[in-house]
Amino acid sequence: MSRIIIIFILTLMVLFPLSVSADQASNLFLQANKAYAEGKYQQAVDLYLQILQQRQVSGEVYFNLGNAYYKLNQIGRAILYYEKARIYLAGDDALEQNLKIARLKIIDKIEPIPALFLIDWWKAAIDVFTPTAFAWICFALFTTAFFWLAFYFLFNRRLFIRLTWITGIVFFFLLVLFIGKIYQFETSRYGIIFADKISVVGEPTLTGQELFILHQGTKVKINRNLDGWYEISLADGKTGWIKADGLEII
Repeated sequence: MSRIIIIFILTLMVLFPLSVSADQASNLFLQANKAYAEGKYQQAVDLYLQILQQRQVSGEVYFNLGNAYYKLNQIGRAILYYEKARIYLAGDDALEQNLKIARLKIIDKIEPIPALFLIDWWKAAIDVFTPTAFAWICFALFTTAFFWLAFYFLFNRRLFIRLTWITGIVFFFLLVLFIGKIYQFETSRYGIIFADKISVVGEPTLTGQELFILHQGTKVKINRNLDGWYEISLADGKTGWIKADGLEII
């Protein structure tokens, strides 16, 4: 009996701080929204950042923080937090519209290399859902498939066999999408240029030959890092090295 009481008390000790932290974050969120509505954008930024410091992460906080930075004309930071919000708010029309408007203010206009329609379709399908949504979908399908297989071995009817095959194909298709999303999330790193202007060089040294120049707000893919340098690539295929302090990772 005493062990049960101890476990109960320890559980409360773990859950109570989490509940308090969530309540504090909720209050900060309301205060930040109020400050934003009153035009106190820097105050709103400070409050949203306090929420993130408490590790209370959400797409709404990132989205609103991006809006506040946009109002302060800090376009690089606005784009950074819009991009962070996209991870949690996939397909949000307002977010995509604000991100598009913010990108109009950056200097670098990079035209992506045309890709095969299948690749574009694959990326679009992956980006429809967040990783969490994919995880729940696949869990539900896995559970459904388990029971379908059980019924299959119990009844073994022709119609049921056909339905089982159709369910299996759908499950396999969504599972492939889920694995692709997780692989993309774990292996693809992107960043936003924060420096007003930064040189991209051919090798990770201060004496490296300058290849081209990037400006604040430009999104780059991070291929690897070495001794305080990032090897980056652009949507148009250009690659090079920049100092790590010149960008922020999404």
